[in-house]
Amino acid sequence: MRIIDLSHELTPSFVDDRSKLSTVDIRSIFCHLFKPDPSVEWHIAHLFCTSSHVSTHIESPYHWTKEGRDIASLPLESLIGPAIKLNLSHKKRGETITLEDVKESSKGLLREGDMVFLQTNHSKLWGTEEYWYDSPYLSIEAARWLVEYGVKLVGIDGPRLDCYRTQGRERYVIHEVLHGNGVPVIENIANLDEFKDRGTAFVLPIKIRGIDAFPVR
Repeated sequence: MRIIDLSHELTPSFVDDRSKLSTVDIRSIFCHLFKPDPSVEWHIAHLFCTSSHVSTHIESPYHWTKEGRDIASLPLESLIGPAIKLNLSHKKRGETITLEDVKESSKGLLREGDMVFLQTNHSKLWGTEEYWYDSPYLSIEAARWLVEYGVKLVGIDGPRLDCYRTQGRERYVIHEVLHGNGVPVIENIANLDEFKDRGTAFVLPIKIRGIDAFPVR
């Protein structure tokens, strides 16, 4: 059995995008209450502060639906299970992933209850300014079709499933379609080129009540 890490690595002082909101602050702290015996050569603990949307992360329906499940409420059944990869690497930067694209790439693969990972190879730009702009995005028709098919999660190897160039509420319409139907989203997936067409995925955020998203590995 081969295990593939589909997440990007986080580092101290990491800045996710130009908003400066998705940052990572990791500090060493001295543990007065748990000071070890003098004979102990090494002892450290950290204070970890970050946005819930930093790097590879899962977004619960609560992110865009007030009554939706938050991270702590997501059942494990929706986070562990069969997953398929749709090879959409032919899509160019800024192109729409159409309903036809999804149907063609999922033919003979997709089953009800699958997690669906969209491979665009945009992740190859990770670590550059270009990464945050003009990534391939999912069409409304394709998102609705996936919901109707009964998928339990949709992820992409880019910064968003929506079209970055649109404005206002339309800029987040894919989030509305998916989250509004109880489907979690993963953004900034890595290494999908190593993932075969079908496998088993484990997407396990820390169980924190009341938050909309959290980094995952």
